[in-house]
Amino acid sequence: AMPSTADQAKLDADAAFKAGEYQKAVDFYTTAITENAKNGTNPKHVLLSNRSACFAKLNQWDKALDDAKNCIIANSSFAKGFSRKGAALHGKGDYAGAAQAYQRALDLEANNEVFKKGLEAAKAAQGSGGARSSAPPSSSSYRPSSTPFASSSSSSASSAKFPLYLDVFILLAQIFAVVHAIMFVFTSDPHQSRFLFLRAAAAACVSYFLTAVGRHGVPSMGTFSVMYKAFRGTATQADTKGILAFAQDDNTHYIFYCPILLSCNPSLVLLMPIVLSSALTASQRGKRLCERLPAAQKLSAMTFDKIAAREAQLKAMCGNAEVLILIMMIIELFTPRRNLLFLILYFQLIRVRMLINPESKAAWAGAAAKVDSVFLHARSPPMVQSMYRKARDFIGRQMNPMPQS
Repeated sequence: AMPSTADQAKLDADAAFKAGEYQKAVDFYTTAITENAKNGTNPKHVLLSNRSACFAKLNQWDKALDDAKNCIIANSSFAKGFSRKGAALHGKGDYAGAAQAYQRALDLEANNEVFKKGLEAAKAAQGSGGARSSAPPSSSSYRPSSTPFASSSSSSASSAKFPLYLDVFILLAQIFAVVHAIMFVFTSDPHQSRFLFLRAAAAACVSYFLTAVGRHGVPSMGTFSVMYKAFRGTATQADTKGILAFAQDDNTHYIFYCPILLSCNPSLVLLMPIVLSSALTASQRGKRLCERLPAAQKLSAMTFDKIAAREAQLKAMCGNAEVLILIMMIIELFTPRRNLLFLILYFQLIRVRMLINPESKAAWAGAAAKVDSVFLHARSPPMVQSMYRKARDFIGRQMNPMPQS
């Protein structure tokens, strides 16, 4: 029998991973995870574990950690899920958390050499005062990056383990953004609504900026030197590794998005991506902070835990909001509210999101499928179908300029 859609996607993902095409592997694993409930035969926790490994290869540690956590939720007796979590935490600079995760993996598989080496590396990094170290070599795990964004000599600046005061400040900025977005909804005065709109965008931008700097470090002269080499085409892959991780970070994308909102007429739809992402990351950050205070556990269970549990839905909603914004901006081209500058800048951002963000790609694929069902319907005139296919292919080339292999 022919393999199902989900199983075939898993096979394609495995092949892409072995070939070193990690982004392509992420895309295939995402398809496998989405379709697995319909026609797949692979356990969900295995698919999540494998995609976590792909994200780690791409230095996307937050996404690697998210998949590792969901893998553990799906099967708490799967030792490799804890190993994935340990490696992701190691990559983020949380060596104490990595050591705990590897120890939990060893509790389940006491003789696994990969887990032992991971635990040793995490403890060694802890003992060295938090300086970055490479993860244990592994054939089934992955190696956390030792390349900081700032420079190879400023490893302490690039640590992703945030100081308590910075975590608290970012949390307050995120809550500030969400609250002002809610106040914007219930304000009828145009001047007040614009004021609230801008304050929500500004607070969110501050939180994204501080998160990105805390995770990747402050750019140094070495960073600008690498950028110059990249501009000239003389930079190596190792040179650009840290900058690539920064460019692929969701926080970086929203740092770009928030300022361009200044050119727009206030609209709740435009705030939806930053409100949803701020609410999700604020809940995760608040939950982490409450873990340090036993007295706050009840507060966390009542608020942060409930929001964090809806992570998949919130990310999907964020992707759908991105689609809705572009559609809305295109429609507004034919009205006095048109904003060509925002549309051009936003379109460039969406092209990047389409390439590296699974939720964005899934949202656009879903929207495309719905439009296809209308224009490629059996009763649709052949001329309409032909024109639609040409327009779709043109837009597809603009949205994804990367050559197909």
